[in-house]
Order: sequence, then C-alpha cells, then structure tokens
Amino acid sequence: MDADPSLKAAQKTVAVKILTPVQPVPPAPVAGLPFTPIEFDGLTITPYVNGAGRLAYSIKARQMLAPRTHSKSNSKEATAA
Repeated sequence: MDADPSLKAAQKTVAVKILTPVQPVPPAPVAGLPFTPIEFDGLTITPYVNGAGRLAYSIKARQMLAPRTHSKSNSKEATAA
C-alpha cells in the first residue's frame, strides 16, 4: 500500500475478501490521513503461485472493524500486568 498519487491503483492497493453474510460498512475516514484505519479479525494470508508463475497471496478476513482506541487508563493497566 502506498499513498503516492502518481502510482497506478494496482501498485498501491491490496484487496481483502471479507467472508461474512452481511456486507461490512467501513468506518468513517480520519481527516489528514491518506488511508482509513481499520482492523481485520480472523485474517488469513495464503501464498500461491499464480497462472504467470509468480508468487501471489490470497488475503481473507472474517470481519472488518473500526480500530480500537486505547485510553490512558487502559495503557496503564496493560503495563502494570
């Protein structure tokens, strides 16, 4: 992935298949960022050799979520444990 506007779409994107019966709704974009932050749950990446003999990857996820935010109280609890 790359935010360079001069690159072709195939050079700067990654497709992820989301295996869910309901179409997921991506979170709202964040101002000032070139990408919308998201999290994937149940992510699997399977390498394979494509028809042209090149290494490729199949990327699948069970769920797409808005990224978790960590408050200061959560950070302190995590470091204390």
